[in-house]
Parts: sequence; structure tokens; C-alpha cells
Amino acid sequence: MLKVKGLELGFDITAPEDLHRYLDAAKAMDDAAAEAPPLPRAEVLATRDGLQEYTAYIEGQCKLLTDFVDAAFGDGTCNALLSPKTSLDGLLDVVDALREAVAAQGQQAGERLAAYMPNRATQGEK
Repeated sequence: MLKVKGLELGFDITAPEDLHRYLDAAKAMDDAAAEAPPLPRAEVLATRDGLQEYTAYIEGQCKLLTDFVDAAFGDGTCNALLSPKTSLDGLLDVVDALREAVAAQGQQAGERLAAYMPNRATQGEK
């Protein structure tokens, strides 16, 4: 179980099915990012067209992150973790919280697995 922002998610870093889902979601996000609108140049942002390009960029980034979170952690996860107003800043907070929780779960699993690993330094001393 993974706990993020007070919500328990059914993700286990030691479960192959969950890892495959996470990796597939990351690949899908990378593939979709190639088609996402680019960040407009700073000098263009002061114009109406530049602001429209910026809006398209923000919408594209929000879709990339929302799709990733829902694909990796289950449909509806992103909405459950976000405040009522979707923003790129809020989505980045969600992704940061998920990354930290996954890393902590991985650390804990690694420590637990280490207890079952032979001590290579003392193996040759018998």
C-alpha cells in the first residue's frame, strides 16, 4: 500500500504487475510528450497568440501528467489527489508526492530484502 497526501493507493513496488503498469505509463507519457505543444519562446508570450500557445502548452502538460498518474496508479487517482482546481503546479505537487512515496516504499523494500541477502564480506571467512 502506498500512502500519498492522505490517500492509500494499491501500489506495491515489489509487485511485478504494478511495476509493469508504472513503466508502461511512463513510456506512454514519453511517447505522448513528443506530440505535445512546445513551450513558447519568452518574447512571444507577451502577445495574444503567445498566450494562446502558452495555454496549449499548459493544457498539454496537464494531460500528460494526469494520464500518467491515472495509468500508473489507477483511474481517478489524479482527481482524488488534486484540489478542485487543476493546475500544472498542483499536478507537479502530486507527481512529486508520488515520486517521494514510491522512493520511500522502494527504500523500505530494499532494507527488508537486505536482511535476507548473504553477507558477501564474510562468506569467504569460513
